[in-house]
Amino acid sequence: MADHGETPIENEEMSDITIEDAPLDITHQYIKDLSFENPQSPRFIVEADATPEIAIHINAKSKPIGDRRFEVTLLLEANARYNEEVVFVAELHYSGHVVIGDVDDEHIQPLLLIEAPRLLFPFARQILSDTVRNGGFPPLLLNPVDFMDIYAQGTTVTDEDEQTD
Repeated sequence: MADHGETPIENEEMSDITIEDAPLDITHQYIKDLSFENPQSPRFIVEADATPEIAIHINAKSKPIGDRRFEVTLLLEANARYNEEVVFVAELHYSGHVVIGDVDDEHIQPLLLIEAPRLLFPFARQILSDTVRNGGFPPLLLNPVDFMDIYAQGTTVTDEDEQTD
């Protein structure tokens, strides 16, 4: 059993970490655009005893808005179809005001397109799920997203485009 008088880190001084020391700070989060279309309502909801196919598209982008300040926007789109007919379309642009701390320039883009979206995603996922549920459908349950993989794919495409020019 551990002695309650001991601390896990002995002989090391703990320094205060401030927001200015953090590599990334999301100061505000907001819905930039939210759209839900339900063209088959109420026919599909009342009559259909089927589950539509749902295609999900997720992406992230960033835009500079000042010195080391950026707007990072998550783009989430859900398109549901049944027998080639659109059942619903949900689109969300969820943004955050991001301040980048004292980091090297080569780390800024990964922070903006991997880390910031990772932090914003749970809030955006909940908004999209609630919107679909409020449209008369079961909640849309999205799994966690690997933004590092999305970033790597986007970077790869950009690198290939530059080489072919």
